Amino acid sequence: MNMKKRLHSNYLLLTLAVLALAAALLFHGRSSLAEERLWGVMEEGGTPEATPAPDYAPIPAASASRGEHAENLYEAELKVDRAGKRLEGKLRLTYTNRTADVLYVIKLRLHANDAAPGSLKIKSVAVNGERSYYTLDGEKESMLTVPLPLEIKNGEEAEVFLTFDLVFPETGDRFGINDTGVMLGNFLPIAAVYEDGAWRNDRYISEGDAFYSETADYRIVLTYPDDHTVAHTGRRIEESRDNVYERSCYITAARARDFALALIPEGKKAEAPALGGRVTVHAVTASESSAAFAAETAAKAIDFFSAKIGLYPYTDFSLVPFDRTGGMEYPGLVMIASRYLRESYREMGELVIFHEAAHQWFYALVGSDQINDPWLDESLVEFLGFRCYADVHGEEAAEELWQERFADYRSTPRTSRLDADLYAFEQEGYFMTVYAHGAALYKALYEELGADTFYGALRIYFDANSFSVADMDDLIAAFEEASGRDLTAWFEERMAAEYRF
Repeated sequence: MNMKKRLHSNYLLLTLAVLALAAALLFHGRSSLAEERLWGVMEEGGTPEATPAPDYAPIPAASASRGEHAENLYEAELKVDRAGKRLEGKLRLTYTNRTADVLYVIKLRLHANDAAPGSLKIKSVAVNGERSYYTLDGEKESMLTVPLPLEIKNGEEAEVFLTFDLVFPETGDRFGINDTGVMLGNFLPIAAVYEDGAWRNDRYISEGDAFYSETADYRIVLTYPDDHTVAHTGRRIEESRDNVYERSCYITAARARDFALALIPEGKKAEAPALGGRVTVHAVTASESSAAFAAETAAKAIDFFSAKIGLYPYTDFSLVPFDRTGGMEYPGLVMIASRYLRESYREMGELVIFHEAAHQWFYALVGSDQINDPWLDESLVEFLGFRCYADVHGEEAAEELWQERFADYRSTPRTSRLDADLYAFEQEGYFMTVYAHGAALYKALYEELGADTFYGALRIYFDANSFSVADMDDLIAAFEEASGRDLTAWFEERMAAEYRF
């Protein structure tokens, strides 16, 4: 009997080995998605096909165009290990000088090291096909400086190639391992902004969103464990199974301000149509019910903001849960606190989803300096979240939720101007000033101008500044054009720290 069991066991092991060998032979010799879509193009020296453009996008004003209109291009091969703990990366950045200056170096922000020092390690750097010297600056080594062998003038290009390793820290935050999965926000090396004759190298803080970037095109080949479900910026063009453990997908994103992704172990997926099916909302959560709630809620937001402000120009929008309170926005992907997806928290969960969805219009499309002008996007989308909530549930329900969320804002004095930079709020007051008092400013403006004029101004603001970086002057100009009034003094009065709404 024991001999029969042993023979049976050996037979099973042999069968499994044969199956594994067959799978290996099946996938052996196939060119990878990265070879087909990225590096094969580089080796052959051919011209890559254009990244698919958004289905609809307003044409930026002439003042918002840059250089020869070329977007920077990021092409990356990212391979996540089977445990979902780290990745190996290759990145090719085709950088176009859209400034008026001659550039002798290119600087990239390594925000992964800002959030978790030492998590991203540069292995090699090349420029225009030749291995290059580079430096890592700052205590956290979060600024990569790459000297150029030949300077580049306006409209000229340089090609920077990086290889790197990234270890996922256990942060429970927008970058790192959460109880819900792996969040990879601000993880990809990204070109720093060159502005006023210098490269921006702003200090990172965890309060607010200490990130500032310009739009670019992205082509990403991602290999990931088969037992994880992936959500990401952009559109998935192609997918393949590499072996019994891994899958790969090819993702493109046009004119996006950053690229983010999330991996949810055994994630449950739900989809909902928006804009008559032109947009698909994807939600990946721990349960089918929470995924359905997230997808359906976000679809309402996409429809509402598209009607009131301007069409969402992409074909996809995704949501995932994370451990942090509130939410976090990225182009085409938002992270929502997992508790807000539970049945007992869904009233506030709807508001948070509406808020983060509004960031697709004000941050992702109409960019702003989130470090020097954090109120410019946050105050506006906080108010717009309530307008979307009122559209779904009525004005009375929205007002009740407003009073619940901002119960203390009238009695809490401000110590900073509303338009203060992010560092003014390092100790306290960020939420009360930027969210509560900022939303109150827009509520007052909405009531004074009326809904038609208010949304008309936002449409002007959106059309003039999409894919660019707007400032307060651009915002006021849009409201002045829509209302026919001089509003400079109106805004200035309400910026003051001592102003009470």
